[in-house]
Amino acid sequence: MTAVKTPVLWTTGAPGAGKSTTAWGLYTRIAESGGNVAYVDIDQLGLIGPPPGGGEASHAIKAANLLRVLEILRGRGARQLVVSGIVDPENGIEAYFEGRDFELTLIRLTCARDELRSRFLERGSPAAALPDLFAVAEAYDRTGFGERLDTTGQRPDETVDVLCRRCVVEDGPVLPPAAVEPLPGPVTVVTGPTAVGKSTAAFSALRDFWAQGEPVAYVDLAQFGFVHPGPDPAVEAAILAAVWRGYRDAGARRLLVVAREFRSEHRQVFDEIKVVHLDADAATLTERVRRRAEGESALLAGDELRGVPSGVRDGVVARALDEAARMRHSRDDRVVLDTSGQEPAETAAALLAAVRQ
Repeated sequence: MTAVKTPVLWTTGAPGAGKSTTAWGLYTRIAESGGNVAYVDIDQLGLIGPPPGGGEASHAIKAANLLRVLEILRGRGARQLVVSGIVDPENGIEAYFEGRDFELTLIRLTCARDELRSRFLERGSPAAALPDLFAVAEAYDRTGFGERLDTTGQRPDETVDVLCRRCVVEDGPVLPPAAVEPLPGPVTVVTGPTAVGKSTAAFSALRDFWAQGEPVAYVDLAQFGFVHPGPDPAVEAAILAAVWRGYRDAGARRLLVVAREFRSEHRQVFDEIKVVHLDADAATLTERVRRRAEGESALLAGDELRGVPSGVRDGVVARALDEAARMRHSRDDRVVLDTSGQEPAETAAALLAAVRQ
């Protein structure tokens, strides 16, 4: 009897075409409808350096990690998988799926060049990058991978409406992932309350490692948690292990992990870890929540702060303060850095020094 293949809907296209917004909209729509679904941003599966790590090597690393992650999610019982991100404009992605138990639908989002330009600039990207943007768009048009969907003049929810009809919305049993064998490090985990500046500091440290030629990989654990029903620390741990294995195969010798909290399920992935915890006082956390809400950070899937009204912002501040107070009573073995009143560069420098000790 032929095994039923798990559907994968992948949105791709040039930066600004709406691939991440659309994919996230599909994931949330299916989850709200009770579907067993998972979402993966492929950009989160290729954060290894030092650059240059682009071209075929980068695409191959992402594709290999993606297939590892999709197998875990399929085994968990996902009825629909949603992926977003760039594919290799010269070679596509379809070949990686041949012989696998996945039914791939690759959707190439496009729009008129004037609208693409506006979308790109409105999300905060620099005007100096416009020639590169149009070069990518032209490469996609030339090779023609995937099914073309013109979104000119469409609102994001309208694009989601069109594609949701192509998705499976079904519930079903959730199965536990296989046990994870502990992996070697060195691994540094950066923890702390909401908006304390974990990602900003850790990514700055990562760039410093890359600048010095050190092969280091980076993981934002929150980006591995987009599963419904969820949350599920066990599946996050399984994905973390799979991606770190892929990065090690690609040459990484150190891993930086960002996590609000690093749970026992996550700890079991590694033989030995160093935890660096970022703390801050109430005034600093309140200010950093405001900055996040006003767009002073990279926009990632699941961001709860970008552009929210003041009432929602106040709720996040209250939660961040509660998290900080609770985390101060943790008895875990960790290095604590008080970042109160610091600018991002100061926190990044302190974190880098702690990692190198």
